[in-house]
Amino acid sequence: MPESAIVAAVRATAARVPARIALVAGDQTLTYAELEQRAAAAAAHIAEQTRGDIVGLLFANTPAFAWTFLGALWAGKTVAVLPTLAPPPLLKLMAAEAGLASVLTSSELAARLAEAGVTPLVADAIPSGLSRELPLANRTHAAAVLLYTSGTIGRPKAVALSDQNILSNAEGSREAAGFGPDEVMLVILPLFHAYGLTVTLILPLMLGGTVVILERFVPRSVLQAIERHRVTCLVAVPSQYRLLAKEPGQADAASLWMCIAGAERLSELVARDFEARFGRPILEGYGATEAAPVISMNPLQAHRPGTVGRPLPNLRVTLRYDGRDLPIAEIGEICIEGPNVMLGYFNRPEATAEKLINGVLLTGDRGFLDADGYLHLAGRADDMVKVAGEKIYPAEIERTIEQIDGVEEAAVVAIADEAHGAVLRAFVQPRPGALLTEPALRAACRERLEAGKVPRSFVVVEQLPRSATGKLDKRALTAQAARAK
Repeated sequence: MPESAIVAAVRATAARVPARIALVAGDQTLTYAELEQRAAAAAAHIAEQTRGDIVGLLFANTPAFAWTFLGALWAGKTVAVLPTLAPPPLLKLMAAEAGLASVLTSSELAARLAEAGVTPLVADAIPSGLSRELPLANRTHAAAVLLYTSGTIGRPKAVALSDQNILSNAEGSREAAGFGPDEVMLVILPLFHAYGLTVTLILPLMLGGTVVILERFVPRSVLQAIERHRVTCLVAVPSQYRLLAKEPGQADAASLWMCIAGAERLSELVARDFEARFGRPILEGYGATEAAPVISMNPLQAHRPGTVGRPLPNLRVTLRYDGRDLPIAEIGEICIEGPNVMLGYFNRPEATAEKLINGVLLTGDRGFLDADGYLHLAGRADDMVKVAGEKIYPAEIERTIEQIDGVEEAAVVAIADEAHGAVLRAFVQPRPGALLTEPALRAACRERLEAGKVPRSFVVVEQLPRSATGKLDKRALTAQAARAK
């Protein structure tokens, strides 16, 4: 495989504007020349200290993520970006499935890897004095990056993306949005998330923009960063925009010209409240990790509320049903063709064959295109909910709860929540004679699930409701949860 085109693109930017600020985090700043030097040092260190073709990466949102990620690609590695929210058992599973001998991480997260039985390689303090003339190494695998997502039954899968997948998606997003080299992009989405990686990190580094990184989302800190650094572009999930609109106190956000929302449905109320406060519309888009990730985006000058915009110019969206393309305004499964479509699920040929047919990505989402080419979402083709923008499959959580001693059966439903878009409530039926409590159930789930998948509340019931045919009646549970909210 050839050397990393992602690294080559960032190095080309460094050659063009070496003194421009590339990264900002708190009081720390790095120019493009300094970022290139740090990445080169990381590459030398990684090449010397790691074995195998694939290396893991477990970092919070920090500048060290950026230079370690680039360094690993520079060293010829495929990079498996692990979610920081994953508990040790899940990290162990992910590392085993990707065949990771070691995982690059920070000193703060090393203990979690050790608990998972995975060898941590602390990389946040790599010396930066090595030569940046280190040649780009060739890679064994076609995949540059592995990003984790949940499958239709909730089991995490590694989406294999090439340099071309990511760079073409960044370029298509640039063309659709009109991004330029003077952008100041604020990073508040996790960088292990496809939107965070492609749109808020790689895209501005390609263009020569400045990336302002916040380690965690705190509404007041976000508004302060926008004002202090004159941020021009914000990419967030709707629940984050909701909290920003309601954050008390003054904030100068006049520098913002582009506010993009994705990963969950944008409500009219959130869009209206945000625009009323900050004078900027939220432009809703749509994507999937398997598409690297952006599929469509609303243009600023012609945005159409209630839609997720037009498909990027370098990909093709079709709507299909029963194997045939549908005409305008008919609802079908959203299918994608283009250079951004994933290589497949790493080491999952059967799952790949279900999602990729002759190079066409079947998203599992339903929608339609209108006469003007705008994409409308019409629901899910599978049983999935989104909590704070993250895909959550209730079946996975239900199976986990049912492994807890004393549990007979569990049902997990989503209820609307102002702060997160939705929260999870688990209804649990105990085995005869078992005594279950909410604190005990929550503690057991925290040991087994990622933090975002642990239900907000647990309700122990004598008997779960059934339909006339004997099936679990989740509609009744959802209604009950909404009434009890």
